[in-house]
Amino acid sequence: MEHVTNPQPLETTGEAPAFALGIDTSSNKLDLALLSAAGKLRTKRISNDETGFETLLSWLSRSAKDFHTVHVCLEASGGYEEAVALFLVEAGLRVSVVNPRQIKAYGEAQLKRSKTDRSDAVLIARFCQREQPLLWQVPARELRQLRQMTRGLQALKQDRDRTRNRLDRMEQGPARKALETVLATYEAQIEALEREIGAHLDEHAELSRQRDLLVSIPGVGSLTAALVLAELGDITRFESARQAAAYAGLTPSHHESGTSVRRRSRLSKLGNSRLRHMLYFPAMSAMRHNEVVKRFAERLLGQGKKKMVVLGAAMRKLLHLCYGVLHSGRPFDASLHPTT
Repeated sequence: MEHVTNPQPLETTGEAPAFALGIDTSSNKLDLALLSAAGKLRTKRISNDETGFETLLSWLSRSAKDFHTVHVCLEASGGYEEAVALFLVEAGLRVSVVNPRQIKAYGEAQLKRSKTDRSDAVLIARFCQREQPLLWQVPARELRQLRQMTRGLQALKQDRDRTRNRLDRMEQGPARKALETVLATYEAQIEALEREIGAHLDEHAELSRQRDLLVSIPGVGSLTAALVLAELGDITRFESARQAAAYAGLTPSHHESGTSVRRRSRLSKLGNSRLRHMLYFPAMSAMRHNEVVKRFAERLLGQGKKKMVVLGAAMRKLLHLCYGVLHSGRPFDASLHPTT
């Protein structure tokens, strides 16, 4: 649920909300800041669970009375925000989920110096009141379930890799044996979850169809396809492949000032970091086995581009191809792509 340009075709009313509610989220708590149009501020801290959500509604009913006058804003925070965002949408509130970098930039513009959970919630409320961000588009249930599974898989793999690294530095003994048992458990859980992801895709016709389109692209396997679908979400919310690439933070950012300051273009990295990181190894594979990506990379290398710059461009090209097959509904066809 990370957003850069927030391409959803949804709109706000265009009028400043009577109340703006900023929510700073973490794994186990939510800090709330309710700001009225007149500037009156109320804050509260609740638990990030169903009990806390009910407390939030009761607090709002006493403070704002009419839910339709409240615009809620949360930062995308790795999934911690999704449960409360979904709860509030189902309760009838207007909800926006925005990129944390937007809030950070707004805070810097406001010369914000202190950083606490409460002050962050207040900043989010002020951002919501001033900027009136577009509303969050709730993902379909099967897509939310897929995202939970793929993100859980990524977390398991990170823990497995950390365990492997620790084992590499350990001598034989009881501690090493215990960690080897833990590692074996991780491996078993990863294999089981990968099977569950495959079964989930098979169970839902549209996800299965989209998975088959993606794996028609050389360099994209079944697991990569599942991760792309989970993080990219509903493809219709993007008007172009460039918007999809911007969502992943794969568009280049340029820095020029006057006639003397010109820095090398770099990936913006203002977007869904999970999607961006996930494309790293598939892009390397595509540079070897996908003729379209391979020719594209060779052309950039011939122009003197550095290898990491070329890899970033290959990641963007691969995501463009993913967008293309999903948008057109047709399998990958290399003949449709120019050789230059």
